[in-house]
Amino acid sequence: MSWQDSIDTTNMRSMVSGFPQLLRSSRPNDYILQEAVRLHERGIDGILLLGMGGSAIAGEICRAYLHDKTAKPILSVRDYTIPQFINDTWVTVAVSYSGNTEETLSAFKEAQSRGSSTIAFTTGATLKEYAGDSPVHILWPGFQPRAALPMVLSGLLPVLEILLDLDTTDLDTVSVDIEHVSSLWAGMQTTPADLAKMAKDAIPLFIGWRHLIPVAYRARCQMNENAKKMAFSSELPEANHNEIEGTASCVKTQFLPVFLRSNEEDKRIQTRIEATIETFIENGCSPVNLDLELPSRIHESLGYTHFLDSMSVELAEILGVDPMHVERITELKKKLEIKT
Repeated sequence: MSWQDSIDTTNMRSMVSGFPQLLRSSRPNDYILQEAVRLHERGIDGILLLGMGGSAIAGEICRAYLHDKTAKPILSVRDYTIPQFINDTWVTVAVSYSGNTEETLSAFKEAQSRGSSTIAFTTGATLKEYAGDSPVHILWPGFQPRAALPMVLSGLLPVLEILLDLDTTDLDTVSVDIEHVSSLWAGMQTTPADLAKMAKDAIPLFIGWRHLIPVAYRARCQMNENAKKMAFSSELPEANHNEIEGTASCVKTQFLPVFLRSNEEDKRIQTRIEATIETFIENGCSPVNLDLELPSRIHESLGYTHFLDSMSVELAEILGVDPMHVERITELKKKLEIKT
């Protein structure tokens, strides 16, 4: 059975469960790969990633995964405009699942006007039209943009790696590994459902380090959109220089700090994380030390994402809300249309 037959795009739980299959669903075609090779051989000064909301997350995860593997800068912009230094020596990669995200379209047009080479990831619509003869990776339609993350990443990561002259990651193997690990969740000390129950009457705070920083941010967004729940994300070591003082409010406000642990932690960061956990406990919080014991950086980035996506769906069910509907986002768009 193909993933198209096994995933119900009208059901968020089905789309989240299909995360591993979607991770091997949308490889870039030969034209895009050849163009990426050509651009690399021509020479580039950096890569600009454009996207908003669920369409931006794949780029953020890729950027964090690749940040110390290349000397070329990878910049992420989630806005209408781009930095002045973007020019014809940069490659701009825009992701808009709908193809109509106004901030992304505005930034994309500005990049084109600066002479930047462009590559687009979309289901079609205006972004495809704007791209013209430039490479366009067409995504499968019908998904909520946030649920399309593994589909976007399965095409985006290989393109970025080729642009940067890096070995391409074997996402097929990673996908199979994550599928296997997720089948073992039920036997874990803390399951996605367990974590969702803890978050029912608390404010989740997801805390990541290095490549898990965008994963923590993704978890926050999934709680917001799927479970209609306020949540926050934080990053170490930065949080130790400011947010740590906020633990004093644990006495009055019930937070659920969730620390995403990595096998890449050295002794210094391990000591820092453990000290931070102790501070939360001393101030009345009950932090969760989440360690999925995954074998590599990319496994951690995607495995934690899948786990926490599942938590968001479990929390939506507990709270009795529909994770498919984003009424407030839709209403806000209507207000903006009226006012402009």
